[in-house]
Amino acid sequence: MVMSSTRKALDDTMITIRDDLLRMFSLVDRATEGSFRAFRNHDIELANACVAEDQPLDDLMNKTEELITRTIALQQPTARDLRILIADLLIATELERMGDHAQGTAKTVLRYEKGSDTPLPDQLPEMERKVRAMLSLCSEAFIEWSAEKARACAELDSELDTLYNSLFSGIVKQMQKGKLRVERGTYLLWAGHNLERIGDRVTNICERIVYARTGDVTELNP
Repeated sequence: MVMSSTRKALDDTMITIRDDLLRMFSLVDRATEGSFRAFRNHDIELANACVAEDQPLDDLMNKTEELITRTIALQQPTARDLRILIADLLIATELERMGDHAQGTAKTVLRYEKGSDTPLPDQLPEMERKVRAMLSLCSEAFIEWSAEKARACAELDSELDTLYNSLFSGIVKQMQKGKLRVERGTYLLWAGHNLERIGDRVTNICERIVYARTGDVTELNP
């Protein structure tokens, strides 16, 4: 009876942790979409809202870290449970940092004056779509602890890197030729950089999912 009660307590705790992590996935997706929309439209009000909305993500990160630490110390999880808890902790950290990158894009809107009405480079909206698709697939992989979906998601990061490299090269060339103001170019590059970094962190989460599912420490999309 004691063992059964202890197991139920551990299972309930791990469900709570998973639910909180899924909320963090949702918040990151919302932050990514909102900050990029603020960037695209140079919407100061929305940018300020995105900056403020980073706090719930930080709060969930702190709650999750404390709960996982306490669970490991007090509930003596099995080897498999311990592997999942460690993965959960690392996933929470990556999600919180993704929120920081989204917040960084929103802060960029506040830092620079509105640029010309020239359309954004095609790579930027495509990068945003790619990042959100990766987040969605990564969330599915997390829910199912699917190593296969995690690997498929990580493979998308190479496409994101290609888009960013193309964006970077094109903007630098335009600035060198005097066709784009340095301030405007820097503004665009910051947005691209933040999206690219979110993609890298999604890949890190995919590696944690593979670890939790298989026990293998695997570098995906090196």
